[in-house]
Amino acid sequence: MTKLLYDLVIVGGGPAGATAALYGARAGLSVVVLEKMLLGGEIVSTERLDNYPGFPEGITGADFGQLLEEQLKRWKVPVKKVVAEQVSLKGEVKKVFAAGEEIAGRAVIIATGTVPAMLNVDGEQTLRGRGVSYCATCDAAFFRGKEIAVVGGGDAALEETLFLARFATKIYLIHRRDAFRGVKELQERVLALPQVEVLWNTTVQKIAGERKVEALALIQDGRERNLPVSGVFIYIGRQPNTAFLRDELPLDEGGYIITNENMETALPLVYAAGDVRLKGLRQVITAAADGAIAATAAVTRLGVGI
Repeated sequence: MTKLLYDLVIVGGGPAGATAALYGARAGLSVVVLEKMLLGGEIVSTERLDNYPGFPEGITGADFGQLLEEQLKRWKVPVKKVVAEQVSLKGEVKKVFAAGEEIAGRAVIIATGTVPAMLNVDGEQTLRGRGVSYCATCDAAFFRGKEIAVVGGGDAALEETLFLARFATKIYLIHRRDAFRGVKELQERVLALPQVEVLWNTTVQKIAGERKVEALALIQDGRERNLPVSGVFIYIGRQPNTAFLRDELPLDEGGYIITNENMETALPLVYAAGDVRLKGLRQVITAAADGAIAATAAVTRLGVGI
């Protein structure tokens, strides 16, 4: 097993991880970022980011991620495209195991974000990638001219419905309640789309299909219904990406990492930043702030001046 040693290991390359890397590198630390996707993380698949200061016309998630990559290259921060499989955080040297390597650091920042919550119904796993999707930006083009379903009632479901409406001829927006939770402006835009039909008080019981999605088995207002569709996009919330920690850190009942205001966890020189930690507001800008705070705290503990 290859062993690599850095001052600071950052697990996750989204806005929190990238910002932490920038602050660490500028302070003179040797830093490495571990990111399984493109730099920018989940934000890369976002159609447009409109609430980040400095971009009056907004910016696509892909372009935002590209800018993060260019900035880290400027500071010569290596980014390893690997998945953190296991960690050992309780010793003086913090270890992350990924792709046959032991990546060790004097300090570590966990910035692994969240992953889509699943419906946990029959057919969801077996048909994932064959009509079941959690990313409209990634997969919408495959459903041009087809009838599809979107499951959810929050901002994400509404935003992705707006995007999918550019491709699909019919969208069934399935929500288990009788009112959306998303912001009013998004609701109004979605409800104004002629190809969108909202199915209130409806839940998905099964996703049916042999080699691809063919239909959904629903319960609508207490009655069973079969809904033929070519695809289903699921947006029912997110859950923290912390399974790989395996009891190394205290988590709350939802699986989020518990920190103080300096992003410190219960273990010395182990920090958490961004959506993966227990917090109130999860946005790109708050994730970036978390990353800056975590890196600054690590630099201070390691005795390096910023």
